[in-house]
Amino acid sequence: MTQQNRQSTTTGWRLGASLLLTGLAVVCMVLLAAAPTPVQAASKITEISLNQTEFTPDSPEIKGVAKIPGVEKGLTITADLLYGPENLKALTVTKDVPGNGDLAFDFAFSKPTKGWPQGNYKVVISTSDGAKKEIPFTVK
Repeated sequence: MTQQNRQSTTTGWRLGASLLLTGLAVVCMVLLAAAPTPVQAASKITEISLNQTEFTPDSPEIKGVAKIPGVEKGLTITADLLYGPENLKALTVTKDVPGNGDLAFDFAFSKPTKGWPQGNYKVVISTSDGAKKEIPFTVK
């Protein structure tokens, strides 16, 4: 092999390796850009408590608190008051989370004009990212 051929072969290898590395870098960047973004885990409602254990038709309000750790700003939290075996939605309270962190979500439902009908109720707390928890109670 002549000196000129050797130089040409060496230069070709260097050029080929450089193109190969550039091509690999481009492929990696495309794969990273196309990768799905990680999905945020759903919130978890750890506890719901009510202001009292027994309610009567004359109870002025039904209120409570739901504890939701690690929430992120922009999440929406809803408290639904459901009545009877048909789970009729009686009242709803909805709030947007103002910031990140652990949240104590306070909710309250005021007594209807004619009082609370006797029967079985439940409060269902849900978040816009899919968490849900309920607490049953009775008005006697």
